[in-house]
Amino acid sequence: MKKTRPPLAAALVLLLSAAPARANPSLSDDFQGMSQWLSHEMAQGLAFNAGETFDPPREVKGYALQPDISLGVGKIPFNKRDFPVLQTQALQDEGGSALFPSGTLFPNLALHLRMGLPGRMDAYVRFADATTPPGYKISPTMTAQVQTNSIGFGLRKHFFGEDEWPTLSLGAHFNHVRGYTNLKGKFTIDSNGLTQSDGFTGNIKWNLNSYGLTAILSKSFDAWTPFGGFGYNYATGSVNTSLDLAASAVNTRVFGEASDHPEKSQGREIAGFSYDRAAWSFFLSGELKALGQLQYRSYIIDAGIALPFDIGRGPAIFYKKRPGGATAAAPKPVLEEEDEAPAPKPKMRKRAENRPEQAPADMIFLK
Repeated sequence: MKKTRPPLAAALVLLLSAAPARANPSLSDDFQGMSQWLSHEMAQGLAFNAGETFDPPREVKGYALQPDISLGVGKIPFNKRDFPVLQTQALQDEGGSALFPSGTLFPNLALHLRMGLPGRMDAYVRFADATTPPGYKISPTMTAQVQTNSIGFGLRKHFFGEDEWPTLSLGAHFNHVRGYTNLKGKFTIDSNGLTQSDGFTGNIKWNLNSYGLTAILSKSFDAWTPFGGFGYNYATGSVNTSLDLAASAVNTRVFGEASDHPEKSQGREIAGFSYDRAAWSFFLSGELKALGQLQYRSYIIDAGIALPFDIGRGPAIFYKKRPGGATAAAPKPVLEEEDEAPAPKPKMRKRAENRPEQAPADMIFLK
């Protein structure tokens, strides 16, 4: 049976209750090392998530606008082999790196708005958000508040795709991501007959940029379109982490703070499929980290729906608007009136012909 380890904060409070003051500098050093490790691991995973673009392979044509919405989740793994060597014996006894999880899941809700361009090109703007509800528990004794937002832009160019050839889509992308995670926990500790509650807080903030290139091959088989390809991302920015423990037993505060940057180059493998109908399409995509630290351990899975609205200047839009809209049909009646401008002439003739018919009435009056 696996031994159940106490939460990190609870273990540290017990440690401080029994440790002399001279042990506190070592404990602060350990907190500093753990903050640095956590900043590094979060920076790599968040940078990979920031490089996600999730482009359905369907082309957008004729200056039309196509919105799509997707819900996804990504995993940020933690490399326990790089965990710092702890100086405090009690933390070593509790397992050190075992006090932290092996990774964390990262949800994502994204909205794309694409626009068709000439030359088989399309551009998009992307908004993404992930927010946890208030009081969201990540453990029985710890709550977390996560908030992250991103905005991105991209441009694609499509090649081939005729007859038996698959379509090749080359894209350039930019994403800016920023957000935070606030950790908070209250722990009740019984030590030597003394019961006390001590607070442990953590804060992780990130501000990242990702510049990416993608190459995707897709081929349609009736309504089904499988696709796959590769992507490369250049990441910049930083992640800041702080860990804070207030130990009331000895009236001591232990604090650690650190910052780190993501690795510059990251690569990904992309695969998925879409199911396309006349008025909507469903798509599922997966991205796996193939270049960089912890490769093949970071991944992202997304699913979404696209609605191909025809809004813009394409000729197909006018054909769709005519049956139900007066604005598209308005030009034709105007042209028809101009073509039938001579129509009033027969009316003039009728009035002229009626005048002689009134002449006999005048003659009767004269009689």
